[in-house]
Amino acid sequence: MKKYLTLSVVLAVFTSMLFAQTEPASLPYSFGKKGISQSVDVQTMPYTDADKLLREDESNVEKSRPLRTSVGFSVDKTFENSGRKDILEDGSMLWRTEFVSEGAVMTYLVIDKFNIPAEGKFFIYSPDREQVFGPYTNADIQETGRFETDNIIGDELVVEYYEPANAAFKGEINIAAVMHTYRDFLHVSKDESKGPHGEADGTCHIDVVCPEGNDWHYPINSVVCISITANTSEGWAGFLCSGAMINNVRMDKTPYVLTADHCIENDEQTHKFYFNYQTSTCGGNTGIYNRLANGGVIVARSNTSNTMSASDFALLRITGNLGVAYRDSIFFAGWDRTGASSVGAGVHHPGGDWKKISLPLSITAPTSGQLANKFFVVRWRTNPNKGVTEQGSSGSPLFNASSRIIGTLTSGSSYCDYPQGTDNYGRMSYHWTNNNSSNNARKLQPWLDPDNTGTMVLDGMLYGGEVITGINDRQTVSTFEIYPNPTQTGNITIQGEFLPEEAVCNIYNVMGQLVLSQTVTTSATFTMNVNGLDNGVYFIELLGSERNYKSKLVIAR
Repeated sequence: MKKYLTLSVVLAVFTSMLFAQTEPASLPYSFGKKGISQSVDVQTMPYTDADKLLREDESNVEKSRPLRTSVGFSVDKTFENSGRKDILEDGSMLWRTEFVSEGAVMTYLVIDKFNIPAEGKFFIYSPDREQVFGPYTNADIQETGRFETDNIIGDELVVEYYEPANAAFKGEINIAAVMHTYRDFLHVSKDESKGPHGEADGTCHIDVVCPEGNDWHYPINSVVCISITANTSEGWAGFLCSGAMINNVRMDKTPYVLTADHCIENDEQTHKFYFNYQTSTCGGNTGIYNRLANGGVIVARSNTSNTMSASDFALLRITGNLGVAYRDSIFFAGWDRTGASSVGAGVHHPGGDWKKISLPLSITAPTSGQLANKFFVVRWRTNPNKGVTEQGSSGSPLFNASSRIIGTLTSGSSYCDYPQGTDNYGRMSYHWTNNNSSNNARKLQPWLDPDNTGTMVLDGMLYGGEVITGINDRQTVSTFEIYPNPTQTGNITIQGEFLPEEAVCNIYNVMGQLVLSQTVTTSATFTMNVNGLDNGVYFIELLGSERNYKSKLVIAR
């Protein structure tokens, strides 16, 4: 039952970061106080068969479902029906209780009623007092009345609430559920590439601080890992998804987060949003992981049981406080709802792991079939590998070459073991109004363009108000040589300072129309066949992972 000794290696790795970021402004009242009994009632949860849960998860790894990490137990605990309640000599009240869920990797609580006076202080901590979270105060009261607490590493946590005698009113706290996190994302003690909130299945994922992320600093800072807890038809469960802070036309810093509709279990779910959850170095195993905003509400969603029958979006609004430790780094991503695409980047938290970046090889927009008009289909680079997505990446943004969101991840077949698979991203252009033109709760327009200005493309904005315009540095353009040019046969040789990789070759006519698009493998010199094109002048564009290349071709038979 006492997991803290067995987790000592993990705690040694994380303790300095944990308290550097979350050290409470004050300690629980019972700490160091003489004359206060430290004997606290212990409430033990039913047995959890983690192996059984993991086997269930193995048969359900589709990206069209969020990643389950936790299960929970309804408890309905208050000051009046549980724990130890002491009325102290000065008339103040001290309430404590302890919960045990044997074998849990982490434990946390869902509170469905939290209404305390300004003078009240609520904490959770580990029995050995090495981990302390709080105080939660009346500043943490949500408009829904619900929230989920921080995570305690291990299978035991203590709850403490202190209320002085002169408090403005008597506080009310109802603990609805004790959550048991069963996924061993503290696998970090065995595989140091994994993150504290989750673990990606594969090893092909690329940390956002690696060179591949150099040109994507702003969009990277918009992406968050989302913890979701809900009382489902099968009982309490916790899930992980990805999402992005997104700008609105008023640029008023409303804390909207765009994610996937399939990350929504029900309207009463609770949320935590993790910011800057990324490694400090490329391939590293330490970094920021505990900067969070606690609480959110569902503003709009496509609201369908079949992710392919709508564009699968959800817009959340953070209701908790944005912490001063990370607030100024927040980027409200821009967006493009024109329906056009260009090769950019995907940023996400696969399996709830450290933030990763994936670079597409190509983006196509189906015009027929079930995906028509609603989705972009993304193929990832495999030569060399530049990342994929997996369960837990759900809801993450697809950025175009101008760092604007054009889609959100719904489903797909790509994994590290199958990098040639493709992924489907719901399109911003369909999210806008096409899921339902009359119901504001099923479209983005009323929230991201509340004045109905008709804006098609919006730039991103830093929390401080600075608007970030233009195209990111990845758009460096180089020229290359084509010979023979003019060509009579359509067989051409291309020569330039290319990286050896897969690239997308787009050919446009003089009217700017795309007449040919195909994947090529670049090297210092390679050949192409364009004999299907008519005589005329064309512009060839090669989209590589780090730069673009352009040149002109003449066909004269």
